[in-house]
Amino acid sequence: MKKILRGCGIAISVPIVLLVLLSVLFYFPPFQNWAVRQVAEYASEETGMNISVDKVHLVFPLDLGVEGIRVTRPIENNLSDVDTIADIRKVVADIQLLPLLQSRVEIDELSFNDMKLNTTDFIAQARVKGNIGTLSLKAHGIDLGAETMNLDEALLDKANVDIALTDSVPEDTTESENFWKINVGKLAIKQTNIALTTPGDTMSVGLGIKKANIEKGFFDLYKAIYKVGLVDWRGGYIAYDQNFEPKAKGLDVNHIRLDNMALSIKDIAYCSPNLDMNVRACAFKEKSGIEVSNITGAIGMDSTKLKLPLITLKTPYSEASAKLTMDLNAFDDENPGALHVKLHGALGKKDLMIFMADMPTAFKRQWPYNPLAIDAIVHGNMRKMEIDNLAMELPSAMKLKASGQAWNITDMDHLKAHANIEAKTYNLKFATTLLDKSVAKMINIPSGIALKGNVDVDGQKYATAFNISEGKGSVGGKASINLANNSYKANIKARSLQLQHFTRGLGLSPLTGEVAVAGKGFDMMSPKTKLEAVINLSQFSYQGYNLDGIKGNALVNNGKIAADIVSDNKVINGNIALNALTNGKEITASLTCQIHELDLFKMRLVESPLKISMSTQLDVSSNLTNDHRAQGTIRNIVIQDKDGEYTPEDIDLDILALRDTTHAIVNTGDFHLNMDASGGYEMLMDKLMSVSDEVMKQMKDRYIDQSRLRERLPNARISFSSGSNNIFARLLKHYGMECKSIDMDMASSPISGLNGYANVNSITVGGILIDATKFSVKSDETDVKYSIQVKNNKNNPDYVFNAIVDGTITERGTTIESKLYDWKNRLGLSANMAANMEENGIKISFVGDDPVLGYKKFGVNNDNYIFLAEDNRVSANLKMKASDGTGLQIYTNDANEDALQDITLSVNKLNLDDIFALLPFTPNMTGVLDGDFHAIQTKDELSLSSTLQVANMIYEGCKMGTVGTEFTYMPKYDGSHYVDGVLMQNGEEVCTLTGTYISEGDGHLDASLGLDHTPLSLVNGFIPEQLFGLKGYGEGGLTIKGSLTKPEVNGEVYLDSAYLYSQPYGVELRFDNDPVTITNSRLLFENFEMYSHNDKPLVAAGYVDFSDLDNMYADIKMKAENFLLIDSKENLRSEAYGKAYVNFYARMQGAIDNLQMRGKLDVLGSTDMTYVLKDSPITTDNQLEDLVKFTNFADSTTMDMERPPLNGFSMDMNISINESAHILCALNANKSNYVDLIGGGDLRMKYNTIDELSLRGRYTLNNGEMKYSLPVIPLKTFVIQDGSYVEFTGDPMNPRLNITALEDTKATVSDANGNNRSVDFKCGVIITKTLEDMGLEFVIYAPQDMSLSNELNTMSTEERGKIAITMLTTGMYLADGNTNSFSMNSALNSFLQSQINGIAGNALRTLDLSFGLDNTTDATGNVRTDYSFKFAKRFWNNRLKIIVGGKLSTGSDVANQNETFFNNVQFEYRLNEASTQYLNVFYNRDSYDWLEGNIGEYGGGFIWRRKLQNFKDIFRFKDVKTPIIMSTDSTKSTQK
Repeated sequence: MKKILRGCGIAISVPIVLLVLLSVLFYFPPFQNWAVRQVAEYASEETGMNISVDKVHLVFPLDLGVEGIRVTRPIENNLSDVDTIADIRKVVADIQLLPLLQSRVEIDELSFNDMKLNTTDFIAQARVKGNIGTLSLKAHGIDLGAETMNLDEALLDKANVDIALTDSVPEDTTESENFWKINVGKLAIKQTNIALTTPGDTMSVGLGIKKANIEKGFFDLYKAIYKVGLVDWRGGYIAYDQNFEPKAKGLDVNHIRLDNMALSIKDIAYCSPNLDMNVRACAFKEKSGIEVSNITGAIGMDSTKLKLPLITLKTPYSEASAKLTMDLNAFDDENPGALHVKLHGALGKKDLMIFMADMPTAFKRQWPYNPLAIDAIVHGNMRKMEIDNLAMELPSAMKLKASGQAWNITDMDHLKAHANIEAKTYNLKFATTLLDKSVAKMINIPSGIALKGNVDVDGQKYATAFNISEGKGSVGGKASINLANNSYKANIKARSLQLQHFTRGLGLSPLTGEVAVAGKGFDMMSPKTKLEAVINLSQFSYQGYNLDGIKGNALVNNGKIAADIVSDNKVINGNIALNALTNGKEITASLTCQIHELDLFKMRLVESPLKISMSTQLDVSSNLTNDHRAQGTIRNIVIQDKDGEYTPEDIDLDILALRDTTHAIVNTGDFHLNMDASGGYEMLMDKLMSVSDEVMKQMKDRYIDQSRLRERLPNARISFSSGSNNIFARLLKHYGMECKSIDMDMASSPISGLNGYANVNSITVGGILIDATKFSVKSDETDVKYSIQVKNNKNNPDYVFNAIVDGTITERGTTIESKLYDWKNRLGLSANMAANMEENGIKISFVGDDPVLGYKKFGVNNDNYIFLAEDNRVSANLKMKASDGTGLQIYTNDANEDALQDITLSVNKLNLDDIFALLPFTPNMTGVLDGDFHAIQTKDELSLSSTLQVANMIYEGCKMGTVGTEFTYMPKYDGSHYVDGVLMQNGEEVCTLTGTYISEGDGHLDASLGLDHTPLSLVNGFIPEQLFGLKGYGEGGLTIKGSLTKPEVNGEVYLDSAYLYSQPYGVELRFDNDPVTITNSRLLFENFEMYSHNDKPLVAAGYVDFSDLDNMYADIKMKAENFLLIDSKENLRSEAYGKAYVNFYARMQGAIDNLQMRGKLDVLGSTDMTYVLKDSPITTDNQLEDLVKFTNFADSTTMDMERPPLNGFSMDMNISINESAHILCALNANKSNYVDLIGGGDLRMKYNTIDELSLRGRYTLNNGEMKYSLPVIPLKTFVIQDGSYVEFTGDPMNPRLNITALEDTKATVSDANGNNRSVDFKCGVIITKTLEDMGLEFVIYAPQDMSLSNELNTMSTEERGKIAITMLTTGMYLADGNTNSFSMNSALNSFLQSQINGIAGNALRTLDLSFGLDNTTDATGNVRTDYSFKFAKRFWNNRLKIIVGGKLSTGSDVANQNETFFNNVQFEYRLNEASTQYLNVFYNRDSYDWLEGNIGEYGGGFIWRRKLQNFKDIFRFKDVKTPIIMSTDSTKSTQK
């Protein structure tokens, strides 16, 4: 029994002992490691992976530490490499033993350190890969039976995990139950990044957490109850990207990144379907610049409703709040719930600009800084939505209010809506920055625009009624459209709409008109389309020209179209009528146009007066696809311009475009255009595009394949010829272009290529005449050769040259041979060059013979080249040197890989005279140029430096001495550039510029400009035609800051001995030596004085504002009294000389491009001026132009004075000319023919860019004389009779004339008995009509001979005119019955008298001298000859006038007469400048009577002239100074 018990005991105890021994062995390290290896080998075998453990350490009871856990497996298709599934440096598990016996788990520590994992395909739904620094937790209270868990603490630190989702796993629909309840005390996350990507990498989400705590969590997995007491996140980011969407500026909803995250949420509770949370704080910064300071508010949602009691959002610049209550089925189609939203916000500019990132910079800069206020109340659902109030206000800019309702929002076919809108604008000028700059200058958005209207929608019916008012005008109306049947109706009326408030400088006026349209259908080809339209423009003007009376109507019905436009005003007068038929496939139309008058000048299409009238008949047919035809004639064309009326030939048009043919013919006068091409219009355009695409492709491939280009050419030919006798040539003339003839013939073919020529003869563009231009192109099998010749003949008034360019297009580029010959046919320029395409750019080099530059042959280095790379890099090595040392070198520093261009240009002893004299249409410049120019261009920066000098520089005839410059433009470390410039003259610094320049944006300059005795004459050569010039020096300094278009300039400039002069007009103004101040880019004139030739100044006060160079503004008042404007003597260039005294009061105001001057000019009586009229209709210089031509060998240069036009300038000047002002108008160059005038009057001169110069008023002549000769009538001196006048009615060059000019002469008259007597005659001319169309009436009077006077009065005007002409021509009175007095002696005397007077007039131009011869015979046959003379001269500034006359007689009775040589002497002295008081002393003894002999008169007198407006003015002895009254926009000054 003992044995049995012992055996049983052993049997029982052995397993127990073994179990105890085994348990003990698990705490023995060698056994631990052996057991782990066995387990790892088993696991590796079962899983097919390699599992290894470096070390295990187990401490009683269950404190386990494992180190070096590594799991790998071979990579498919690459067994030599392995994939790491997991790599854990250390795992620690501290689990209490006793609770395990009670099915409870108490974990004191469970941690994973330095863990790497890669799930590869273990998890079908995703691949998780990354590193985890620390993952640890403590959990006390895990009850496996009760399925409860208390997680005390958990920590995730330094984790970087990527999760890639897959889309190939089916959804797991297996039902399972989970009764676990989990309590979480605290979960901490630190320095953790998680990245999630969707299948196909279409979307990625990133999460970065610096520090986050989640506390007081409870999760009931069976009841789906989830609660979190607090979520607190500080630092980190959230990123969201749609990877295949392009990135955009500003807030990009496809690419969002939130940084600097700060989030605090309390009391999160979810129990399906309820979700509640309280957001205590939320702040972040989005990459676009949006910065949210805080978001707060409660959120509540259940299965039916979402509630936001009050949620607020704040940024540093904006704030908004909203209240929302919404049923979740509010957007359902069936039985929708309700939505109620109340929104209030104020959005700051900086936040708004983030959403406007693509807007122009100027728009964002000018947007107001005031926040945009938004208020809205919206409630309803998809069946009915109501907007009780929508209000938006941008202070200082606009205000908008709207309200309305909408029904059936999701059903567009049954949508109904009604909205009321009101808006008002204040300052919306920033909106113009959205337009192109050229358009924005013409557009203005005025303040005070008010809009009131409504919009109604009923299914597919839309209607609106609106009214927009601004100022005194408005536009309003009603419009509706039905998209169901495409019917529409509109009626819009404008009443005094102030269009000028919406535009700048267009000259628009208030518009009143009406448009009414009603119709159905939009396809004009369909017979079902109906349309009735009426337009009536009842009041409108453009640039001051009336465009009233434009009416139009259109009617479309049953395939018939009828439309006409009628205009009845001074700008457009005519009508256009269209009649057409459509059948659904084709339209046939007849267009009739009758233009009675079309004023292109008033429409601002041309710069000089031009009117056109014409009639047009055009027949058109088209199927709107590939069959188009047009035939017609423009006839009865009449063109009126300033040169007269022109009637060109009719214009015939024949245009045909079919599927296989394109044909066009235009003929008018000597203009002929003919084009023929195979294929339709679309095919022709496709071939041209194909050629263009092939050219671009071959340029990219760096190889020109002529055959591929040729085969793409269309089969077409165009020929064109034109002379100057056609309407097109006439119209081009008004754009400054004239051409004598053009001849062109060009053909293209896929077989023969491109061939043809074009010749242009005598073309004038911008005042420059080119005599001949020829171009030709010829293609052969391999190359295309071209030739260009531009030539001016020896009679060209500008430049004489002959330029020839021949070239060949080859496989790799082109070769060019160019030559330029001067007026002596000397070769001045020659260059043979090749431009070849290489792999990365184009290489240009000189080839062949040495080039010629400025008549000099230059040697060139054999390896010369200039390489232009595709990446904008430039490489060069060019050396040119002439035998006299003149050199030119261009080279680059290719070692500088950071620079796109590092290029240097060096010039040595280059004679500019040879260069500029040779090149046509370049300035006249001489001198010797030396210097260097260096430029470095990188991708981001530009550096410039130069040292240049021109010795003995002469520019446009103005000597400048030796002028040199040094300039540096270098980048600085802060992104700006250093600017340093020096201008030198004759080795002395005269001007400096130093500072910095920032090129970003509009550019910013911060510089100082110094003037050190700077000669003002340096600018004279750049003044057009040198109409005026400057003398003297400038001293001072200026500071310049800001952008180049809107600089801020400050400083002072001192003028030293400075003058403004005009040699042609004899004007010289000396500037006062006071400084000229510039403050805030305003040039200030503070009673700035300018002196002419006396001590009376012209005083200017005001400013010129150039702070905005695009909108410069001036406001200057000017005043001068007794100002000696002109005091000059005659010279070769004089057009006016003498003395001119004026009083001047004016104000010049406005933008520089639209200056307005208003004022008054008084020409004083002490004025004594001489004008040389070169182009007057009455000038005598060109009367014998074709008979004799004279050459002045002393001066071979001639200069035609052309006064430049005044653009953008308007003037209104009252001119008062004193009655004593003396003006002499010379009618030829030697002044032997002249008009000597003394008179005055009141004139008004106006000027603007449309009407040009206008002069109105009367110039009354009190005294004067005219010395004039014609090829038939010898030189005569006519006295202008008092009361003659010149009246200006607008055109200053064509006044109305009423001038009577008579000459005192004597002639022998015979009576019926044959007795002769000497009679005093007054013979001359009466000039009437206008200067351009003068009416001349020759008259003769005999005031002292009553019988002869009666005889003349009985004659007709024509008969008296013939006698007067005979008297002026022969000096004889040859009336009927008096022809017997004609004798050879008298004829010879008359001829001799005319020759003597002509010689004396040419020799003594400053002295009025005339001679006379008179023969008389008495009854006894005795002959008496009287030789008379007279001379007159003015002295002392026209104050003293002396007239001396005399006579010497011969004959048988002379010895019995008591004669003196001087028998007529008169002295006249002017006592005052107003020329109203004179002293006169005279002696007159020149009358002869056969009975009494010589009769003498002696005497003196006092002459006093006065204008009387009332009889009492005769007793007024002091002149009353009349104040100068001007309008509000002109100078307010009073004459003192």
